[in-house]
Amino acid sequence: MEEINENFHNQIKDLGISFDDQKLSNLYDYYVMIEKSSKEFNLTSLKGWSNISNELFVRSLRYIIFLKKDFLNSNYKFLEIGTGAGIPSIPIKIFYPEISLSLCEPSQKKCSFLEEVIKNLSLRNVNIENERAENLGKSSKRESYDFILTRALAKLPTLAELTLPLVKVGGKVITAKGKFPNDEIDESKYISELLGSKKTLVEKVTMPNSLPTDHFIIWEKFKSTPVNFPRRNGIPKKRPIISE
Repeated sequence: MEEINENFHNQIKDLGISFDDQKLSNLYDYYVMIEKSSKEFNLTSLKGWSNISNELFVRSLRYIIFLKKDFLNSNYKFLEIGTGAGIPSIPIKIFYPEISLSLCEPSQKKCSFLEEVIKNLSLRNVNIENERAENLGKSSKRESYDFILTRALAKLPTLAELTLPLVKVGGKVITAKGKFPNDEIDESKYISELLGSKKTLVEKVTMPNSLPTDHFIIWEKFKSTPVNFPRRNGIPKKRPIISE
């Protein structure tokens, strides 16, 4: 716990996030679990509190900028696709424990890690979907989530097909990219609109300014996704749709 220093406190204060000793303790315990299990579960190449807290925790908490006003309604359902070690959703859940969260991860090993995290941190109202996004998008969970979060999952044309079938009409897909993804935005325009998004919003986030800039891509869904999407496993990545 002594590694959680004043710099980290200031970083999350910059994001307008309140915290207490219990939340910081949970976050530190989560860090210890990542450090201990990283090699076994292939979670991250990052090592040490400074690197993991900056790259995984604080950059995850940047999503709060676009979600905070919506946390007032605890009935909202969140889904993260391709969550891996639980980034960005577990740090968000630690600071906002009231949210209803599902984690979609095709790797059974990583799901086992997530189950340990949920148990050890006593996180409630968290569901693990050991499934591919394509299969989940064809299941009864289709168009049932208010918010879908992703990070470093896929290029935007592929991402649109994996996420938009799962979000409700009126819901949002939010993902973070480092550099401004100009080509990806252009290539995803057709498929994102076909699947129900009216336009692509891009929000630049620089605070806390000690970290690299992130560009958040936001799709708000205004119409239902055609029933033939998503296509079968692996096809959205192998053959992304970038035009008619």
